[in-house]
Amino acid sequence: MSDALLGTFKNMVQECRDKNMSGDYFEKMCEHYNRLEELTRTHDDVMAFNMQVMKEDIYIKISDCYSRLLSAQAQEQQKEIGYDDSALLTQNLNALRDAIKRIEDEKARVIEEARNYDPKKAMKDTLDFAHRNEGKKNGLAKGAFAGSGGLDLVKKEGEKNIDAELNVRPNAYNSDVEIDTLFKTELYTKPIDDMIKLGEEPGMTYPRYLRIQIEKGLDKAMEGTIAAREGMLFLLGMTEALPASPHHIECEKQKLELFDRLAAASTIHVPNSDELNFGIRRIDHRFESMKIEWDEIKSRWEDMIYDLYIWSLSYCPFAPQVQPWSLSENPREAVIRTQKTQPGLFKQHEKLFQKYFGLGFLDIFKHPTFEWQVRHKFIGESQEFTEFLIEKIYPVCIPLQDMPSELIPERSAMFKNNKEMNPDLDKTILPMVEYYNSVFGEGRWQSKYQMPEKSKSTAAAWNWGEFRYKI
Repeated sequence: MSDALLGTFKNMVQECRDKNMSGDYFEKMCEHYNRLEELTRTHDDVMAFNMQVMKEDIYIKISDCYSRLLSAQAQEQQKEIGYDDSALLTQNLNALRDAIKRIEDEKARVIEEARNYDPKKAMKDTLDFAHRNEGKKNGLAKGAFAGSGGLDLVKKEGEKNIDAELNVRPNAYNSDVEIDTLFKTELYTKPIDDMIKLGEEPGMTYPRYLRIQIEKGLDKAMEGTIAAREGMLFLLGMTEALPASPHHIECEKQKLELFDRLAAASTIHVPNSDELNFGIRRIDHRFESMKIEWDEIKSRWEDMIYDLYIWSLSYCPFAPQVQPWSLSENPREAVIRTQKTQPGLFKQHEKLFQKYFGLGFLDIFKHPTFEWQVRHKFIGESQEFTEFLIEKIYPVCIPLQDMPSELIPERSAMFKNNKEMNPDLDKTILPMVEYYNSVFGEGRWQSKYQMPEKSKSTAAAWNWGEFRYKI
């Protein structure tokens, strides 16, 4: 993925090196490119990569530094040969035409590389690297491949897995559509083309050309800031499709509104890049604490619900045969340990919940975080099972006491009859699938990513209106 995504900008940096360019803009360009490389190492999915790049405006920053370096070089060259108005204008326009061609050619090359990506070769190269570094620091343990049947066998199994995956999802390793859609060439080339048309007007002189482009803001439009809006719009759509909280949605909405507000106030309908970036930072800062608090509250009540879930399950006769206890060296001892310690953990979690947020266990179900999880089908437990935990397990989960034996048959039936889990968990991803396909084409998600398995839960779907504990 890295070669396909970095090609254009890698060539820009190399060209500047070959021309012995230096100075602040070259250093900044290298910093931005290094950040781009870092993101390719931390993201194995082109969609996530592009979302982060657009959020940080890295493409725009590299292009801006590149154009400033070329302009500075042209000015230095002109100083050496003396002033020639016509030559300066021609040189500038040729550089702009070359920039358009470079952008278009590089996009075509990147798309072609994406289409020709060979997952089997990438897998083999990765395994060869791992094999060469067996027993070394941060490498696999010595003999790891031998214990798995040898390197050749591991490669053959890897090829079989890739073939099986491609048989179901033919575009699992192909991101050409995503690259073509997200990198809208015209957003970068149109402002450049406007500059070329200005320079080609009859009777145009170089000083007049420079004055008009500054007066009309054509030089600012060429920085590519307008392309940032497409990235912000895409990020908002992704956030709305799979929203972690209302704060995440509102944060992205306000960034888009800021962009439009700054653009409307500009004579060239393009926001000032510095003003936009500072505004985005302020918005992120404003929402950060709200996001953290939301996530912390949700995480803590999820832990408490799990405490009740696992403690009650440990009293079922089959507990030693199911996970997590079946993974222990002595499953029966592990079951007893859960029975004896989990109520204490639950009470401590409940105490801290009250201390930090002023909320008790029953307050969970009145809190906006819980309603949000239910309405967006994120909640893991079914309504029937949640009400069972509230009504029958919570009152008896007391340190140094066992769960009453009369509850064991009902708890066992919940597990055996698949009543525990939310039956709509497999529908959580559907809004994301719909949005992704609306951007990249019908069926594109299904051709790349695995759809969740059909839920086996026999419980009824959540009905928030009939949930008794929400008030």
